[in-house]
Amino acid sequence: MRGVKPAARPLTRVAKRREKTRRALLDVALGLFYEKGIYWTKIEDITERADIGKGTFYQYFDTKEQLLAELLREGLELLLARMKAAVSSANGAGLVPVVVESRLAFFLDYPAYLLLFHQVRGLLQLQTAVSKELRDIYNIHLDQLAQLLKPALQGRGKGGTSARDLAVALAAFTSGLLTYHLVLGSVDEVKHRRAAIADQIEQGLSALI
Repeated sequence: MRGVKPAARPLTRVAKRREKTRRALLDVALGLFYEKGIYWTKIEDITERADIGKGTFYQYFDTKEQLLAELLREGLELLLARMKAAVSSANGAGLVPVVVESRLAFFLDYPAYLLLFHQVRGLLQLQTAVSKELRDIYNIHLDQLAQLLKPALQGRGKGGTSARDLAVALAAFTSGLLTYHLVLGSVDEVKHRRAAIADQIEQGLSALI
């Protein structure tokens, strides 16, 4: 029938095995970046923990930086999906608190992504091909976040604040505060202070709306 999309063909056994290996490399790398940092984690560390030969790594990623870019893209997509689901019934003045809360909840559920994003921002200052790719991924996320926040401005941001300005501020306030709290304390301690942290972020954003 015309207009009917054919059903996706099931993955072959080989394709399933390849996807499982790729997933293992990404998951192990995320854990190591959380434990050791992106600068000190080597490809050998990733393949050893994943129990995969080093040569196999290069069948999936050309470099550690390419794997890093994939993790960044994946993490930001998961974060955006969490926020979109949360704001489906919010609007106007109630939008920002919902976005802040969903962003905090995501990072407290996945602290490894919070520290990954924090470390990647350091790479953005370098003028390299890798930093350009990472910057492009971040810019896409900020544009998507700006679209999500646009209704909160209702066309009258203070001092000419744009939705993009609000998105940058939200990203900076959230990751900045949480990163310091997590570096100096535990996830459980931060969860205990979650309401206070959300209030601090919302107060900072209120100066722009």
